[in-house]
Amino acid sequence: IAALQTLLLFSFWTPSGVIWWQARGLAQIVLGLLYLASWLLLARAIWDAGLGLQTGAIGWLAVYHNRRPKYPPMPSSGLFRLCRQPIYLAFTATLWTVSTWTPDQLTLAAILTAYCLIGPLFKEARFARMFASDFPAYQKSHRYFLPLPRRSAPRNDLSIYDRHAAHWWDGSVRWLRTLQNLVPARLAYFDTIAQWPGKTVLDLGCGGGFMSEALAARGAVVTGLDPAGAAIAIAAQHAKISGLTIRYLTGTGEAIPLADASMDIVVCVDVLEHVTDLDAVLAEIARVLKPGGLFLYDTINRNALVRLIVVHVAEDILRLLPRGTHDPNKFIRPAEMSGKLVALGFSLGPVVGLGPRGMNRQLDFTFGAMKNSLIMYMSHARKM
Repeated sequence: IAALQTLLLFSFWTPSGVIWWQARGLAQIVLGLLYLASWLLLARAIWDAGLGLQTGAIGWLAVYHNRRPKYPPMPSSGLFRLCRQPIYLAFTATLWTVSTWTPDQLTLAAILTAYCLIGPLFKEARFARMFASDFPAYQKSHRYFLPLPRRSAPRNDLSIYDRHAAHWWDGSVRWLRTLQNLVPARLAYFDTIAQWPGKTVLDLGCGGGFMSEALAARGAVVTGLDPAGAAIAIAAQHAKISGLTIRYLTGTGEAIPLADASMDIVVCVDVLEHVTDLDAVLAEIARVLKPGGLFLYDTINRNALVRLIVVHVAEDILRLLPRGTHDPNKFIRPAEMSGKLVALGFSLGPVVGLGPRGMNRQLDFTFGAMKNSLIMYMSHARKM
């Protein structure tokens, strides 16, 4: 009955005459190919699930012969190896790859997409009863809707900084080039706040020294601190080659090996979302800063969109970062950071977004300040 209902819907539904947008040229070709691919995937998913089941033939033949229907085994091959609901996923794709958008098309796409997301939950409850011995294990090892890869790497894997230390400065590793590309964007903001010449600066979580060297070149007296010993060794070696005087130390933010009130500025970028104890790190930063000292930082916001973009897309799919780089539970909302800093006696500066602004010749992202702080943000605070 459901299959018949869908057939009638597509047979008799006519789009309204109000056209919001219609693809032309290359966009039309791309959408046409995606639309065709969506229907081919839908046909393949239906085949993998069993034509008799999906067309209703098993049920109607059982009615005709007055006997209980004999259902096929639980589908787990073909497209069902990628996710648990390839039929609903492919059908959703057919709704959103059309080349002409009208008000009723958008309404239809939104309603049926909601159905495709919610409806399978009832089917899965039935599968749990029918295939009690097999379905729980299949459910645990396969995604519900989107075929995102399961994470086998540990989250917040700090060993990557030691493993890739030898390539920190040679430009051969894309994610290290991304870290380097972030430095100008960060300094474009920090330079408007801090005066560097002659200031004692702690680069907390310095890695192989991208930020440390940029600060030393500005005339700051820089100390770099990082728990990754191999990265610290590479940083010291490169600073010597570059003719820069930078003191590098191995240690953690939870126990900074510096005297009280010894630093004018603490810079902490791409670090706070990785630490073991954020409160301890912020307390240590407050301890080593002189009265009136500056804390300059950036970090990653915590919300569902960030989890999708930073973890699933950037790490799992595009591999712009090594898998396991981040634990999304360690991301920090701006309000949380502000509350912690105020409790430690800091006065707060404004929060500024940080994100991609373009691409260079190597097809790496370049970065800059943004009004929206939904993904990444940077700010500063002054010790009272």
